[in-house]
Amino acid sequence: HKAKPENKTLGELADIFLETKSEILSPSTIRGYQSIRKNAFQSIIDVRIGVLTKELYQKAVNEYAKGRSPKTVLSAHVFFNTLLKENDVYVGDKATLPRKAKKETEIPTTTEIQSFLRAVKDTRLYRYCLFSVCLGLRKSETIALQWKDIDLDKKTVSINKARVRDEIGAYVVKQTKTFDGTRTLHLPPVLIAALGEEGEPEEYLFTDTPKALESLYQRQSKRLGFPYNFHALRHYYASVMLMNGIPNRYARERMGHATEDMLINVYQHTMDSKQKEYD
Repeated sequence: HKAKPENKTLGELADIFLETKSEILSPSTIRGYQSIRKNAFQSIIDVRIGVLTKELYQKAVNEYAKGRSPKTVLSAHVFFNTLLKENDVYVGDKATLPRKAKKETEIPTTTEIQSFLRAVKDTRLYRYCLFSVCLGLRKSETIALQWKDIDLDKKTVSINKARVRDEIGAYVVKQTKTFDGTRTLHLPPVLIAALGEEGEPEEYLFTDTPKALESLYQRQSKRLGFPYNFHALRHYYASVMLMNGIPNRYARERMGHATEDMLINVYQHTMDSKQKEYD
């Protein structure tokens, strides 16, 4: 005997969703939802949705918000509120969420990038960073590259997949983040020179584990006083295109974005950094 919708708990709704969507959504998305199911809104997770009230929902939001970022709280709210609304329960609508502080996009300068790359040139980190600095690749796209994706005759690289962590933390290969993420880019000479000896077609360009590469990046950036996370290298690439007048549509295609939202954010930062020069 199946429970009527109103007799199901919020946790049961989440479990049903995760079970039915596990083969459709990306492993990293499922992993994120599982974390929300396990950690968020625990005061109402076992409450039947038929007796949930706006007050109970708001209290759960308030408790979860303590010590967590507004973005984290918003993600949990969107997940649970969507499940509730699909069952005609609207207690989460108009819930008060913590305000997101305006965060300045941190992008290294060309001088900082050049200095950092010179310092790591003789390490395996150099080639790893170049794919983001020179082509704007996401970390997940870089670690998914295989030698068969490199065409040295045409001097191109095909970005057609990504490696992400699944629900148990293991790295798996999936499609690119968006449909627009699948793209072919020309390799600049500096990157071709850094490729090294060509491997077997199915071999990954980077034989280190993703965790080892991230650890190496963090150690070196700390040692060299380079206060930027790896994703900032991709933002740097976007800022260079924008400062050189590359049209947004073309820049978006090269970045593998479905929309121009990130470019607009970077564009604003780029313009702010140039304001004194313009004045």
